[in-house]
Amino acid sequence: MTKPRVVILGAGFGGLTAARELRDHADVTVVDRHNFQTFLPLLYQVASAGLAADHVAHPVRAALRKSGAQFRMGSPITVDHNNKTVKIDSSEVLPFDHLIIALGSATADFGVKGVNEFAL
Repeated sequence: MTKPRVVILGAGFGGLTAARELRDHADVTVVDRHNFQTFLPLLYQVASAGLAADHVAHPVRAALRKSGAQFRMGSPITVDHNNKTVKIDSSEVLPFDHLIIALGSATADFGVKGVNEFAL
């Protein structure tokens, strides 16, 4: 019996964790528009010259190396649920049996004035 095909959109913490957890159970392909993940909690140290920028950016392929997951750099253009495919901006079409959307989150400013303009 063949393993199910899983496409994961997003190579952040959620996408990479899902890829690692599914490695023994599925053929996994991770799609992200960047070939690196930025560790945002330490970004302030880059801004204050406490760390070099390459210390907070980690290659996605290296993170996936032991998981056996494939990586495609690109952005999803269309998701066809009827045919179970995702088309990315390189025109590659990725078939899937299961789709995980882990494209990140949006920050809430809770109505605090100036947060969007000056803090984010």
